[in-house]
Amino acid sequence: MAVIQPPRNFLHAGELPVRADSYDPRDINFPEAQADVDLRQCELVRVPAALWCATYLLLAKRAGSECRLLVPKNKDVCIYLKSLGLFKTLRDNGVEVDDVGIDERPDSQLVVPLTRFDDETEVDEITNDAYESLQGSGLGSPNLYPFVGEIFAELAMNAVQHADSSIGAYGVIQFLSSRSGQRFVCGVADGGIGIRHSLERNPDHKEFIPDDWTAIEYALREQVSGTGDAYRGFGLFGVSEDVRNPGWRMIIHSGIGSLRTTEELEGASQRTRLFPGTLAYVSIPT
Repeated sequence: MAVIQPPRNFLHAGELPVRADSYDPRDINFPEAQADVDLRQCELVRVPAALWCATYLLLAKRAGSECRLLVPKNKDVCIYLKSLGLFKTLRDNGVEVDDVGIDERPDSQLVVPLTRFDDETEVDEITNDAYESLQGSGLGSPNLYPFVGEIFAELAMNAVQHADSSIGAYGVIQFLSSRSGQRFVCGVADGGIGIRHSLERNPDHKEFIPDDWTAIEYALREQVSGTGDAYRGFGLFGVSEDVRNPGWRMIIHSGIGSLRTTEELEGASQRTRLFPGTLAYVSIPT
């Protein structure tokens, strides 16, 4: 039985315990008859962490495991995750969620709740709907709305074009306001083959990517793509250039490699805990 208990302040999958690396639900020999994610002690769960929960449990369910999400005892955190759409997404796919008595609370700052997409047409539809929603929202600085839409679309397009994910891809756009300031966040995750294996499909790159963390830095270079198409590979490079602006943040997490950065990119990637697929997350100050 696989039981993964994230830390009390669960920001992203890199903070998971070491034993979490033993449970890759993409493995065709995934042996666990029961796979649980135990959030009961969590006092904070951020978007990247919620996307890991969705990805891990949906993959484990698809692999044949009985799966449960044990929800936070902290009622506010639990209501947030329910409003985000995490519980419904999991339950609709056969994952048990013990959220009896927890109400869903409308969240005006949630531009795109946890939403599945499988192709480029769906990405375009979600992006257009998000822009229209932002136009009437009064959230943040209106001059940032096009950036929010473009960044989400780029991250989402990479997922549907390269991931080969058996569970599709999922995305979130949210406006956050805290003592540290206001910002838009865009998060996309899939349960696919990961950046390294995607790049290895292009023989021009294979010798440069010995591991997951090196592959992430390499994927952020201009004109690098797994397709071999000379006109591809500008998207993630463009996002990485935007992230060099003051206050911007980015997380790319694929397999056991991750990159969490602000202005500096070179040398910023590292080995970390397993994300079964790829997560891309950008935080935009406003």
